[in-house]
Amino acid sequence: MQSAVLRSWPDASEADPFDSMALPRSDALLDRIAANFCLAVRPLFVRSDPVADPLLIATLHDPRTGAMGLRCWDRALRESDLPLDRGRRRDHDIIRTTAILTELLAVRWPKPVRPNRIGVLTDGTGVAIAPADPCPIEPGWIDRRLADPRGLTALKRFAPDGGLAVLRVPRTASAASQ
Repeated sequence: MQSAVLRSWPDASEADPFDSMALPRSDALLDRIAANFCLAVRPLFVRSDPVADPLLIATLHDPRTGAMGLRCWDRALRESDLPLDRGRRRDHDIIRTTAILTELLAVRWPKPVRPNRIGVLTDGTGVAIAPADPCPIEPGWIDRRLADPRGLTALKRFAPDGGLAVLRVPRTASAASQ
């Protein structure tokens, strides 16, 4: 997956604001917030159990209600939701950086087509958004991302040996049933 930077709205298309993986300008604030987001979620990638530990985590933010969620996927693409405790510093940092990051992304859509819920995908190193399908808690979301990674726009480069790379390897019937 190529790394990309997001363009500002004045020259964005109403129909498809994220029409390319290679967007024209860098956004220093977005780059910094994406890096801080990775630092906040990195401890969730424990790696004590190579089969069951998360390979990918998606965060979701609903700016209308302030609702926040984390969903993770392991090697077998089993999904689980991770609870967040606002009183815990690590979780507070995740909540804060997710809210800032998704709010910065939300304003890149023209108001009439702005999604209500926006999420990003990370492996603890890279960050991406799926502009055409921005809500990672929708059924089949991860399957659609793995089937067509062109639907992802990278905000920060993923690790070449990270969770996205591991899951992109062609799966055999026995690997999928683990």
